[in-house]
Amino acid sequence: MRFLVLVAALLLTSCWVGDGLYSNGDARQPIPAGIYRTTSGEDRTQIEKVTLLPNGLTQIGDGDGKGFYGFVPLGNENQRFVAWFRKDEETPQDRGQVYMLLERRSAEEFVIYLPECKGDLAEIARKAGATLEEGTTDVCHFATRSSLETAMRQVRISGDVMRIVRIRGK
Repeated sequence: MRFLVLVAALLLTSCWVGDGLYSNGDARQPIPAGIYRTTSGEDRTQIEKVTLLPNGLTQIGDGDGKGFYGFVPLGNENQRFVAWFRKDEETPQDRGQVYMLLERRSAEEFVIYLPECKGDLAEIARKAGATLEEGTTDVCHFATRSSLETAMRQVRISGDVMRIVRIRGK
């Protein structure tokens, strides 16, 4: 199973979303290019290629299993980042983004956490200004970067995470 499929499986629960709150120009690249081992909470292990793209985004995976990620620091220490995901390039008609939290554990190790839109995390999102949309999958919809970043700063990583550990450089 590819990295993208792992992310998609986690997204089936509930998620934090917005409409193009970030652009390629906002993106920083905290994960160096190279080959990484990824593991999920279910002990699935994969080997993934990380490529830094000229447009500022980071591509994880290759072929049909690739996805595009952008990262914006949540502070001056460059330890935690708001991450956004797209399966393909953004278009003017489709600007939807799914938001995650990336935490740098070391120069070689990172953790991606997908906050769910339920319980305490939904309350954090609501208090920061998100609209909670209930359905088959509950969604916390953020209208502004400021509200999303306020909520992300309050998130404490727990439970299922995706661990990314560098095996070798480019």
